[in-house]
Amino acid sequence: MHQGVKCSICGEKAVAIIRYARLRLCKRHFLEFVERKVERAIRRYGLVGRGDRVVVAVSGGKDSSTLASILAKLSGKLGYKLYLLYIDLGIPVYSKANREKVVELSKTIGKPLIVVDVKEVLGLTVPELAFKVRRPVCSVCGVVKRYIMNAVAVELKASALAMGHNLDDLVAYVLKEFFNQNLEQISKLGPRTGSVEGLAVGRIRPLYEVYERESLLYVLLSRTPFLPDECPHVRRGTMEFKIKELLDSLEESFPGIKFGLMRRLAKNLESYPKPSQKLSRCKACGLIASGELCSFCKITKQALGEPMGARVREYIRRKILELGLD
Repeated sequence: MHQGVKCSICGEKAVAIIRYARLRLCKRHFLEFVERKVERAIRRYGLVGRGDRVVVAVSGGKDSSTLASILAKLSGKLGYKLYLLYIDLGIPVYSKANREKVVELSKTIGKPLIVVDVKEVLGLTVPELAFKVRRPVCSVCGVVKRYIMNAVAVELKASALAMGHNLDDLVAYVLKEFFNQNLEQISKLGPRTGSVEGLAVGRIRPLYEVYERESLLYVLLSRTPFLPDECPHVRRGTMEFKIKELLDSLEESFPGIKFGLMRRLAKNLESYPKPSQKLSRCKACGLIASGELCSFCKITKQALGEPMGARVREYIRRKILELGLD
């Protein structure tokens, strides 16, 4: 709370000072401010159209919970259908707690929830799978989540897969790729990516212009269910975290510098080189791949003796039918 500071709009007690926008906002006007930012991003970048099906990947954390809550509010106004997806990775204690929060969130916002339990479908949790293939948990987790998110979106015939990346996350990713001169990867970090018919559903980032602090304050003030705990496998000494620290210092001196960078990036994305890797259809599961097998089928074949993508897709189809979503 900001003692003695009044809202720029109504004169009530302010709960947030938005330095880059030169605003002081009370609870009601702060919530409206964040919701308008998301709606403007959707309209400005053409993220969602009337009649679309949108899958939002919800982890239980603040960003995806903020995103799901706001997208649920906007769904009637903008005319799209919203579905929540939770992937239970089987991380001891952490996954169970997140799953409970996501179930609560689904009930709170009144949107259907698809739960994909990795242990249930593969017989292994993600940490166990990582141990089997002798790779870091975060690396295997990324492959598993990307595959399942895309598979669910494809099976639901969704128009878009909504990700909870906030502005701070995206700026850090962009600068990391720039420092490494992976310029092709920067072209993937705009407000949206394209779909590949029958193979991959495009991703959208409605929190593209929402700061991490704004996302956290939103869930707290709106009492949106979320889990504040961090994944036990997160490594805080990575380049991304160091870049975030540097950018926070710059933002303190130059309010809005992150916001301005991402706005300009969105305008200039076409000037960045596009990935040159040839894409194909995975021979095992039929989804997007860069070779004979997709990354998920490669990993599961190595760990379990056979590619498991087709089994996961069948599992997802059954889930969709059980929920009456098809």
